[in-house]
Amino acid sequence: MALDKEEMSEKVLAIAEALLNEGGADNLKARTIAKQAGISVGSVYNLFADLDEVHRAVNMRLLDRLGATGIAAMADLERQGVTDVRHRILAMAAAYVRFVEAHPGSWPAVLAFNRRRATRPGPDAYDALLDALFDIVAGVLKAGDFDLDDDCRALAARTLWSSVHGIVTSGYVANSNSRQAEEIWHQVELLVGVFVKGLEHGGAFAHAGTKPV
Repeated sequence: MALDKEEMSEKVLAIAEALLNEGGADNLKARTIAKQAGISVGSVYNLFADLDEVHRAVNMRLLDRLGATGIAAMADLERQGVTDVRHRILAMAAAYVRFVEAHPGSWPAVLAFNRRRATRPGPDAYDALLDALFDIVAGVLKAGDFDLDDDCRALAARTLWSSVHGIVTSGYVANSNSRQAEEIWHQVELLVGVFVKGLEHGGAFAHAGTKPV
């Protein structure tokens, strides 16, 4: 029985995600997708305008999955009664590390795609998924006794997320050895500890000499 358009789109995206995870963006080819899906190349382009649209749709699925991973990590800590902000942020960081390890090709492809679309104007659903990730971190910070207004909290969340993200993505490579992984985690722990201490002492924004505009 033939698949309908929605089912075939899902099949194409599942194949595309597997290709990205196996070999990154260079591995994403319409002919390969078509062959594995059992359809023509023209049918792929009837479902998606171009490969960028396929890539974007896969990325949105990954970002949505990452957000769900963060929410699940926070829910697990809630069930355990864990309220310490540092502990909660580290749990999110650990969930992020596991996510990156599980997507050795497709996650770097997300980052490469984001760099290519840096000049894209205006907010959209893609940006909303990114903002949702920052909101999870901001929610953790809100539970701390940091005396931050909404704008400062949002800036702190983005700064913390970006910093952890930078450590993990710049230090992590597929099949990294245990020593390298341990070093990455020590960097994350140091960053989070110093960041939280700065917020606790109320001087983080004063020392930085900046406030959100």
